[in-house]
Amino acid sequence: MRFILAVLLFVLAQISWSMTPFQQHLHSTAQSLSAFYMYELTEGDERHLREFNKHHQEASRALSSCSEQQKNKFLSRWDKLTPFWKFDNIKGVGLNIDLRVRLDLREYMTDAYLYSKDLPTDKNEVIAKLGEIKILTSIMSARTMDVAASHLGSQSLTKHDHQIQSKDLAGTVQKNIADLTKMKLARAQISALKKAKTQFSFIEDSLVNHNQVVPFFLVYRNIIRLGKLLDESSQQVAGF
Repeated sequence: MRFILAVLLFVLAQISWSMTPFQQHLHSTAQSLSAFYMYELTEGDERHLREFNKHHQEASRALSSCSEQQKNKFLSRWDKLTPFWKFDNIKGVGLNIDLRVRLDLREYMTDAYLYSKDLPTDKNEVIAKLGEIKILTSIMSARTMDVAASHLGSQSLTKHDHQIQSKDLAGTVQKNIADLTKMKLARAQISALKKAKTQFSFIEDSLVNHNQVVPFFLVYRNIIRLGKLLDESSQQVAGF
């Protein structure tokens, strides 16, 4: 068991190493949002609260390692959001989050994503594409869980929110996977990428169509499985 845990920690370190601190912050922020809203959707499943706390801590650590310019732009907002990033358990209603906080969290992720688009990518094309897939799928998952948990559904999305176009993100993910499978990678990597494509295609419609009832538990778990498949491909690139 200790050996398995050691291997897992090493692999996660390699994947984190492939992202810049801000990319890691964005990725962990999106994961935090997914787990946060899963906690609401499952009416208080403690597993998702633990996942939220873990990802939130990772997002905070990553932001503290960002450049001074990035911290000046995002750290104050992050620190102001953190104390309110929680649910109140209201008698007769259940878990509830202030609408203003929900909108502020949504706006923060949108702004972080838009900022990240102008950042330089890793010189290693394989690492860059794998990292982008992980980030974009986590963002799509966060948006899906957010909308699913919102009483107004997709009608609550503002013009600013729509700057994240899940359909476009999904297209980038599919293109990156297709590009990677055409490269001269190890057979195990190609196999993992093909499985990742199948996994993503299975839930793609739920990630891009926010005007339907979403099987949120299925989507959430498949995003986690997709991340593990991408980790398999990243291990060999990182020299594991």
